[in-house]
Amino acid sequence: MLQTPYYPAFISAAAWSPTRAGVFFLARQDGRLDVWDYFYRMNEVALTQQVSDRALTSLNVQSQGRLAAVGDAGGVITLLQLCDGLVDPGPNEKNMIGWMFDRETKREKSLEQIKKQGGQAKKDDKEGAAGGSIDKTEYQAREKAFFAELNMTGEDLGTTLPAR
Repeated sequence: MLQTPYYPAFISAAAWSPTRAGVFFLARQDGRLDVWDYFYRMNEVALTQQVSDRALTSLNVQSQGRLAAVGDAGGVITLLQLCDGLVDPGPNEKNMIGWMFDRETKREKSLEQIKKQGGQAKKDDKEGAAGGSIDKTEYQAREKAFFAELNMTGEDLGTTLPAR
């Protein structure tokens, strides 16, 4: 349903914030800890912190969400105190993130349906036109209708198609 972009280093551990529904942490083998905040931005990392010169191997966030313990390949555990912005939830955040996950689930189903229809069009087309690919105009029209149904634009959530 959601995926991060390619990383130059393997991801070795991950954890959701226990206090913020839209925040999760990724520990990387290049010694960095990434923090994603889907409540504010879906398409890029909110914060990257170099924790160690060694590969990070473990990650655990305290149940109150204020501290994160990160272990590295050398056996060192680093305790990080998280800022209020990563601990205190935004207004109606839990509901908004729930709606976002529901929306993304529906969008995935819609994309699968478009792909299936494109595959059927290929079978029906004796000229061999490019079936199986998603027509950008049709995709945008369906996406716009979907967001309108939810009283959302989608523009501010990082869900628009990238320019090709």
